[in-house]
Amino acid sequence: MPSEGTIMTTAELWEQFFYHLRVKRRARTTLNFYGVTRRALDRYAAQTPGFPTFPTLISVTHLRAFVLWLEEQGLAAGGVHAHVRALKAFFGWAHREELLPRNPAQRLERPTLPNHRLPTVATEQVGQLLKAARATDQPLRDVALILTLFDTGVRLAEVIGLRVADLQPERGVFRVIGKGNRERSVPVGVRAMTAVSTYMRRERKPRHAGVQHLFLNRSGQAMTRSCVSIRLCRLAEASGLPRAQVAPHAFRRGFAVEFLRNGGDVFTLQQILGHSSLEMTRRYVNFLDEDLKAAHLRFSPGDRL
Repeated sequence: MPSEGTIMTTAELWEQFFYHLRVKRRARTTLNFYGVTRRALDRYAAQTPGFPTFPTLISVTHLRAFVLWLEEQGLAAGGVHAHVRALKAFFGWAHREELLPRNPAQRLERPTLPNHRLPTVATEQVGQLLKAARATDQPLRDVALILTLFDTGVRLAEVIGLRVADLQPERGVFRVIGKGNRERSVPVGVRAMTAVSTYMRRERKPRHAGVQHLFLNRSGQAMTRSCVSIRLCRLAEASGLPRAQVAPHAFRRGFAVEFLRNGGDVFTLQQILGHSSLEMTRRYVNFLDEDLKAAHLRFSPGDRL
């Protein structure tokens, strides 16, 4: 903490920001997200003569030069975009807290992202993964994990955070702690809930009574992010599928697409996915190309001439 009357350095301002995030109970992944930008900016500042030590002297020109440096390092547009979001959040917070007289990132432009389709797991691919899962050393767990991801659309951090007490089979829901430590109830279908119940009865063996997480590794401890990702990669290889196609978030997109395709509405989907804004949810409509083609065949103005 800087003493009264001293000018805060950029490093001290970052410490204040991380303290604020911890007080707000932001997830560890959120802290890691900002930590990556802090380290990148520190590397750039260390090799750039004249880069200000004090945040009050940092201008949008300095930040734009940092963004250009990121691009020169070969960072993809998505990675640069993430750094810009982090800088805007950091300096915006500092200005609102009156730790800075102005916000140097206010006019910092976000790079245009290429409109590429992100990997999305499809129903037939889930079937292939389930077939491969039944041949693993923990088949009941792997089947339950795949069905939970595809049937609920929960995030990776949320699925590894599930505890036995979070299951409410009589109501057909899971209790999930999402981003910002927000709690919500996520509906679960009969097939997925049955798979989870079967796994719990016949295969789940916690290392000791204190292990309350639902999905466990071979040692009886809670599965980690890397553990789930590695397992999905192995199932993808066994199924002859690209790894990116079965990444944890591809299941979330797949759930959203199938939910909308089967008649669900975006307002309900927003609540299930735990999105803070409807705009975040509406992005998934862009994944419905085949449905748009089918609608055009039915209602094509040209064909109706």
